[in-house]
Formats: sequence, C-alpha cells, structure tokens
Amino acid sequence: MGYHVARIVQDGEGNAKIRHGMQDYKVCTVSLLASDASGYNMCPKAYPITRFRELRNAGWTLEAIREDAQSKDLALCSVPCVTSQSGQGAIGDVPEIRANLTRWYVKNRDEFRAHLLDELRGYVRRAGDSIVACRPNLDSDAPWERTIPEMFDLPIQYWDYTKVSKRLGKVPSNYHLTYSVSEATTAEDWQRVYDTGSSISVVFDSAWQPSGKREYHRFGRMPTWYTDPNGYRWRVVDGDRTDLRFLDPSNVCVGLRLKGRKWERWFARWSGFAVRLPRALRGVFGNIHPANAA
Repeated sequence: MGYHVARIVQDGEGNAKIRHGMQDYKVCTVSLLASDASGYNMCPKAYPITRFRELRNAGWTLEAIREDAQSKDLALCSVPCVTSQSGQGAIGDVPEIRANLTRWYVKNRDEFRAHLLDELRGYVRRAGDSIVACRPNLDSDAPWERTIPEMFDLPIQYWDYTKVSKRLGKVPSNYHLTYSVSEATTAEDWQRVYDTGSSISVVFDSAWQPSGKREYHRFGRMPTWYTDPNGYRWRVVDGDRTDLRFLDPSNVCVGLRLKGRKWERWFARWSGFAVRLPRALRGVFGNIHPANAA
C-alpha cells in the first residue's frame, strides 16, 4: 500500500516550536495528524474535531458541545490546536501529508515501523557526536511505547506531552512524558500525576506575538506558582524558553503561553483549556523571545 507522504522524521530546525532553545542537541520530530482529522483518532482524550464540525453544522451551540465534551471527560483542545488547526500545520499540503502519514502508521504498521527505525538510525548517524532528541508526538498522543517499542532501543532521548495519564510511569527510561492539564483532567488523572511524580504543563492566557516588526513583539509573563484544583502548589517554569522537557527540574508546572489566531485564543479561554492569569500579570509583557531572555 503506497502513501504520498514526506519523510517520517523531520528536522527540528524546521519547526517554530522546536527550534528555539535546542541548545547542543540534534532534534527531530514526527507529526501525525491531531485528533481524528485523518479518519483515525490520534488524541484519545481530545474531543474529535470531526464531531465538533458535524455538530456545529447541525446547529448545536458551543455550550451544548461543551456539555457533550464534559460528559465524556474530553478536552476541547482539538478546536484551537495550534499545531494543526491554526499553525503551519494548517497550510498548503501539510494537513494531507500528515493525514497520509497517520493512515500509514495505523493501516500498515510493519512497513511504517521499518521506515521509521531506518530514518531514526540515519538521523543518529548524521548527528555525529551530538545527542539526538526526538518528539514523536508533535501533534498527536500516540502510545509509541506500545506500538513501536523498538524505537526506544536507539540512542535517542525522547519526550512528549500527553493527556493520557495512564501512560505516566509506564514508558522507557529514555522517554520523558509531561502531563498536559486541561479542562477534562479528572481526579483520577491528578492522582496518577502525584503517584508517578510527573511534571505538568498548563496553558496560560499570556501574551504571545512573535511575528511582525520587533517593536510589536509581545511575550507575556509567566506566574511563579500554579495551584491545582486539589490545592497543590506547583513551581512554574517557562516552557517557551525551550521545548526540551527532559531538561526540566522534577515536579514542576511547565507554563505555556496561549498561541493561535484570535478566535482560537478566545475559544481556548472560553472552554477552560487556557488558564486566566491574575490581573496583575495580564498586561505585563516584553519584546524578547523567552528562548533569548536572560
């Protein structure tokens, strides 16, 4: 079975989220299509984007859809998803290429596995003395530790974010997972986070404007602490300085600024996916990218 796809393994230099703060690592990514836009659901804790669109076309209100998502303990992150709905992943042929890559992964796993491992080995060879790091779920939440466990035998440091708390504490030692908090995080999810000593990531409604003239660049402040629904206080680190989560201290909250276009940002705030900042921080920002800040 043939598919028109790009290479499975992409160089991190080509991705705006990844290339900042790469330091001395040789970084690569894998981009399966988020949610169920490919016909296969690659984000099991996210509300399917196709269902959202179908219900909206059928006249459902946003409030009714939110209630439907809440009844299923699913996050509405697929709607404002910056990597596939409002970022570079939504431009040109990229969505179809990622869709074909995802169908290949699902429908012909053995062939996909062989190509993936071959490309990763090649990446390691070309890296020379550099340490190779790979984020295989740039857009998705696939359980690579179960589907292609052989990839973790390679001399590569892997990392990802996940909303599937059942994955925490059950991955190889060279696979670092950060739990992604959302409006669908349950008491059971929080308990797994605590039990496994995992770090968390939280999207804050903080200014993010990296394009245009330099004088228009805006990068909002991060709070120092985040208190979760159970009253536990987490020290916040700036997740936009670098995406290499395996370099973070243990048991921290990775603060990420809300990204995307105006409507997606509004939706993320309205749905509860993005956490509102205290009034004292909301209007405080600088014009230096966090990756370049002192």
